[in-house]
Amino acid sequence: MSTGLRFEISIMLPNRLQELERFPGFSSGEQQLFRAWSESLQLLKIRGVAEHPFPAPCFLTPASGAEWWSGGSPNRVLLLIFFKHFASSHRLKVHIVYLGHNNGLTPSLTTQFHLQLLSRVFAEPEEARQAILYSYSYGFSGFSAVLNSTQATTLSETEEVISVFRSRMLQLHTTRSWDFMGLSLHSQMEQPSSQMHLKYGDDVIVGILDTGVWPESESFRDDPHLGPVPSSWRGTCVGGQQFDPATACNRKLIGARYYLAGFEAETGLLNTSGGAEYRSARDRVGHGTHTASTAVGAVSPNASYFGGLGRGAARGGAPRARLAVYKVCWFKDLTGRCNDADILAAFDDALHDGVHVISASLGSPPPLSPLFATSTEVGSFHAMQLGVSTVFSAGNDGPDAAMVQNVSPWGVTVAASTIDRRFPTVIALGNNASFVVSSWSY
Repeated sequence: MSTGLRFEISIMLPNRLQELERFPGFSSGEQQLFRAWSESLQLLKIRGVAEHPFPAPCFLTPASGAEWWSGGSPNRVLLLIFFKHFASSHRLKVHIVYLGHNNGLTPSLTTQFHLQLLSRVFAEPEEARQAILYSYSYGFSGFSAVLNSTQATTLSETEEVISVFRSRMLQLHTTRSWDFMGLSLHSQMEQPSSQMHLKYGDDVIVGILDTGVWPESESFRDDPHLGPVPSSWRGTCVGGQQFDPATACNRKLIGARYYLAGFEAETGLLNTSGGAEYRSARDRVGHGTHTASTAVGAVSPNASYFGGLGRGAARGGAPRARLAVYKVCWFKDLTGRCNDADILAAFDDALHDGVHVISASLGSPPPLSPLFATSTEVGSFHAMQLGVSTVFSAGNDGPDAAMVQNVSPWGVTVAASTIDRRFPTVIALGNNASFVVSSWSY
């Protein structure tokens, strides 16, 4: 809306910009913004009515002819208002452009189409190639790219596009479970000596989307009782920092990949100094190793917690299943962070590799997002179309009781509700009295 007042809009000249960059009232970010503008400003001076966003940094003064800046303090309020408008529309963020089914196109043709579509919002094709992070071309069609809000809005209005949404950071969700569900070590015993070679999950390939894996764990050892890797497997074991495919992968752990482009586009280069993380499928957090062993861990007798607590056989629900690891979550802020763009890339590869089940113990914080506006829902939908089951965790957050994440109807969401045992703890008082109570620690 017009203010009804006439203003003189003076585009700042380069020499004035150099002075302004040194103005002590500006933050370093504001100075950087001015520095970038100073390289492209035209030496223009116009008169008009202040009713539209301005195309370049400027000051407003009454149109009576007063100087726009006479060496005193500039009108920083007006500048900051402009900064907020400009920055909100030009801030680069990772976006996911979802196109639905790939319509039977080959991966190369699908990727070529993605680049053509992305080029519509860039001046040069090379800029589009630099902006794209992933081209999803196997199980579905879409891509992730670094875009500003204007470019994202333009793509969302394109006929071929189903939706465009920001790539967000998802979070991780965190023994006796299998006995409680009836999957006992002894339920399929033909003879007592066979209990360590159960056939649960025989030749089923389970893809775990998580923080990676510790390949040295006994849960993923090369079992001589396992046959050759299923012929349907098309995946690979990707090497990296402290992860050698020759020793890490075997007939149990048959595949490993890792995904960083989305994470690094949002947070910067991965910190690998001092073992802070590993640029590979190796697990730094431990969450992925935990979830993988819970699902498909081989039977490991005489396992125990520190000091011999809870000694017994450790195993997953499907101890003869094969494991494919897709590392999409990375150590950040003392926990794991998982970027939507990376998760979708892992879904796409997993469907191409030939997994039968996908397990993902991760999700977005409340509130729930609309359907087809998260990587987990898009990826699991196309997995369902290809006959691949996806199992999610329900989440660890509220704010209300019984609230869960990952509620898409084409996935299976699992939550811990009840258990069939107690964890007693003895409390000893100063008067030598003692009480047996239930512990809160499961």
